[in-house]
Amino acid sequence: MSEIRGSMMMMQTPNGEGQEPPVKFTYQEMQHLMTTMPVHRINFPDEDGKIKKDTITFQEVAASTHTTLDVLFEAWSQLRGIMAQHQTTVNKRWLKKTIDQRKAILSTAWPEMPTMHRPDFEVWRQEQQNKKVTFAKDFALRFPHINCQDLSQPNTLLLMFDSRSRSPPSAFTNADRESIRVGIKSKMLVPKYLRGYAMYLNGEQTRKTYGRLVPWQQDRQAVLRCHNGVSPDPGMGLMILEIQRDVMQFLVRCSAAILHDIPMVELIKPATGSLPDCSKSLSSLTNGQGCSIAPYQIPDAYDFARLRSLVEAKCREVNDHFLLIREDPAYFATLIREECGHTVEAILDRRYTPDSSLSEASWNNAIARGIMHAYHDAFMWKSVSNLVDQLAVTYAKCSNSIRPGQILPYPYVKVVSRLGFFLDCVIVGYLGALPEYMTAVPTFRKLITNRPHEDGKYTSYMQRQPELVTSKDDKNKRICGLADVLQEMESLIVKDQQQRKRLSWRLVRMIADVSVITEIQRQLDLAMFSDYLLSAWSDEENTEWMNHRVASLLEIREVFHQDIGVAPLVMDLRAFDYPSDRKRTAATTAKMRGAEQALDNFWEALSQHFQRKTGKTLKELEGSNLQCRDIQRTPAWTELRHPGSEEHGDGAVPKAFDVSHALATLEERTERTIDQSQPIEARQKAKTRGSSACPGQTESQEGKPEGIHSTSVTEFPTLTVKKKAFNTFAALFGKPIADKLPGELPWSEFKKAMVNVGFSAEKLRGSGWLFDSGVKSIIFHEPHPESKLPMQWARRIARRLNRNFGWTVDTFVPESVPEDTSGKEKSKPSSYCQIRTSCAPLDR
Repeated sequence: MSEIRGSMMMMQTPNGEGQEPPVKFTYQEMQHLMTTMPVHRINFPDEDGKIKKDTITFQEVAASTHTTLDVLFEAWSQLRGIMAQHQTTVNKRWLKKTIDQRKAILSTAWPEMPTMHRPDFEVWRQEQQNKKVTFAKDFALRFPHINCQDLSQPNTLLLMFDSRSRSPPSAFTNADRESIRVGIKSKMLVPKYLRGYAMYLNGEQTRKTYGRLVPWQQDRQAVLRCHNGVSPDPGMGLMILEIQRDVMQFLVRCSAAILHDIPMVELIKPATGSLPDCSKSLSSLTNGQGCSIAPYQIPDAYDFARLRSLVEAKCREVNDHFLLIREDPAYFATLIREECGHTVEAILDRRYTPDSSLSEASWNNAIARGIMHAYHDAFMWKSVSNLVDQLAVTYAKCSNSIRPGQILPYPYVKVVSRLGFFLDCVIVGYLGALPEYMTAVPTFRKLITNRPHEDGKYTSYMQRQPELVTSKDDKNKRICGLADVLQEMESLIVKDQQQRKRLSWRLVRMIADVSVITEIQRQLDLAMFSDYLLSAWSDEENTEWMNHRVASLLEIREVFHQDIGVAPLVMDLRAFDYPSDRKRTAATTAKMRGAEQALDNFWEALSQHFQRKTGKTLKELEGSNLQCRDIQRTPAWTELRHPGSEEHGDGAVPKAFDVSHALATLEERTERTIDQSQPIEARQKAKTRGSSACPGQTESQEGKPEGIHSTSVTEFPTLTVKKKAFNTFAALFGKPIADKLPGELPWSEFKKAMVNVGFSAEKLRGSGWLFDSGVKSIIFHEPHPESKLPMQWARRIARRLNRNFGWTVDTFVPESVPEDTSGKEKSKPSSYCQIRTSCAPLDR
C-alpha cells in the first residue's frame, strides 16, 4: 500500500516548479489543506512524481464534452426504446444463432473488434516482448471486454443490452474507468490533462448534471473530489464519456442487426413505459459464471452483507482447518505430505536426478511452514472479523453522510483504510509463497533445476517458461490488477484440463484463499466509491496497530523460523494412518487410537518446545485468536454382545452392528481430552474413555446402528429435502440407505444437496465454493483434480456441518410425495433460514 496520498500532492511555487512538502499529512490535515491552500499552488503528480502539464484547454474540453454527451444520451434513448419493445425478441433470436452467425453480426457492428479474450493483456504481452501488435491497439486498450470471443457467448451481449439500457451512464463510470486500467497503468493510454477543474460523473443522473465541469476556485469541494478520486480530472472524464458513447452506439447497431427485418425508424422510438422483466431468463444463463460475466452486468453496489458473509465463512474455514490438523491424523499427514512435496529439495538437481529423501531439516521446515500458515490465517482472519464488526458500527453512525460523489466522513475512511491495509498484509504472505509453491509442484519440476551452494542453500533455474506461472514481479499485478490476473488463471484452468492437472491441491487452495481476499477488497473499493482513499491512513500508524494486534503471532513465527526439532515424530507418516472410513473392528479401533496418540505426542512435543523458547505454552500464545473447541478422541474398543448373536472370535462385531458404523463420526465415538473445565452443552453427550458399549453407541442406543445422531432431550427441527439430497446427506453423515456406503461421493451431488436446504452455491476462484444461506455461510473446497469426494473427505465435511450448524443424520427427512397431487401443493424443502434460532452450532 502506498503512503498517504497527501504526500503525493505537489505544491507549485509561483515560477511553476514543484517541490514535495517537507512532512507527511494526516487525513484530516490534508482535507484542511486542500480547502485552504491557494488553488494556483495545487497540482497532482503522475505516478512517477512529475508535475502534470496542461495538454488541453477548457474550451476544447467543454466543446468535446457537450458533443459527446449529446450522442451518448441520444444512443441511450434509442437503446431503451429498442429494448422496451423488442428485448424478448432480441434474446430469442440471439440464442438461436450459431457462434459464427453471432461473430458475423459483431464484426459488422464494429469492424475493428479483436477476436481474442482480453485483447489489452495481449497488447501488454506483445509490448513487453517488443513485438508488433497485429490488431487495433487503441481499441483493445479502451474496450478490453468488447471482443468476439466473449460477446459471441450466449449470455454476455444480452446482459449488456439489459444493463446498459436499464441504468444511466453514471452507473458505469467506475467500471468503465477500471476497464482501461492496463492502458493507463502501462502509459499506453494517456488522457489529456487540464488543471483547475473536476468533472462530476458519479451520482449525476441527468443529462444536465452528468459530465459538468466544476472549477476548483468556485467550489473547493471539487479539489477534494479530485484528490480523493471521487471525481476524475477533465481529461480522464472525457475519455470515460467517449468510451460510454462508443459502447452505446455499438449496442444500438448490434440490436438493429439482430432485428434486421424491422425498419430503423420503428426501432428507435422512445420508450414509453418500463422495460420488460427478463431477469429470470437471463439469470438461467449466468448460473455459476461469477466474475467472468461481471463486466457485462450492472456494477455491484457496496454489499455489507456479502462482505460479512465472506469474512464469516473464511473464519469458519481457518478455524476448522486448525482443529483438523490437531484432531485428525489423516488430515495432518496429508498437510505435511503436501508441504514436503513443495520443498526446494524435491526439485531436480543439475544432474537431473531427484533427491531420494528429504533431510531432517527439510522435514522441520515443511512442518513449520504448514503449521505457521494455519496460525497466520487464524490470527489474521480473527482481526479481519473484528474490523468488519467495527465497520458495521461505524457505518451505522455515519450512514447519513455516506453518499456516492460526496466526501466521506473521517471515522468511516479510517476503518475502511485500516481494513484494506490489513488485507494487503494478509495477501502479501500468499503472494510471496505462491511462486515458491508453484516452482516445486511435481508437474513443474521438469522445467526447473536446482544448483546447491556450499552453505546448503539452493538456486532454482528455469529451463523453459511454463505456460502458467506466477511471477514474483509486482509489475504485472500492478498493471493488470490482481483480481484480473486471478480471473485469467481461472479461465485458463477451466478451459484447459491440462493446465488444471498441473496445479496441485495445495496451489488451488491458495488461489481460492487469495480470491476471497480480492473479493473483500473489491467490496471495500465499492464502500469507498473509489480505491484511491484506501491509502488515506498512514502505513506507520497501521503497522503499529497491526503489530500490537498480532504480537503473539510474531512470537510464534520467530520460533518457527528456527529448528523446531520435531521431525523424528513425523517423518514416518505411516504412524498417522487413520482408517476412519473403514468398518469398525478391534483392529481398526486400535489403529485409530495409535494414530491419535502419535498426533497428540507431536503437539505435546511442539508445545514443550515453545515453552522452552518463549516461556509460554502454545495455548497461552494462541489466546482468544482461536476458537476454543474440544478435540475428540476414539474410546477403547468394547465388544457388544446381543442375545442370540453368534459367537465370534476376539474382537468380533455383533450382527446388529452393521456397515453403517463404517464411517461413524468422531463425535459419536470419541471423548473430550482437553478443556475439561468447559461446561458440556445440552446437545452434547459427555464421553469418557471406554464408556461406550460399542464404538458409535451409548447404552441408550445399544443395538441401533447410526451415524451422527442428536442425543439430547431437546427436539430440533428437521429439514425436509428431496430424496436424492437425503441420500447424499445420509452417506455424508454415515447412514447409508443401501447396504453399502459409496466409495466416493460426487461433488455435484453435494452442491445440489446444499442448495436443496436453502444455501446458494457460488464458485470462487481456485477450488473454493461459498455456500450462503443468508444467515450463515461456509466455504468448502472442491476435490482436485478429480471431481469426487473420497469418503474420508466427506466425513470431514459432515463434522464441519455438525460443528457449525448442528446438523446430524436425524436432521434430514426425505420429502414425501402425496398419492394424489391434484389441487394440492407439493411440500417444499425446508430452508436452513427457518431453523437458525434453534439449530445452534455444536461448539461455542
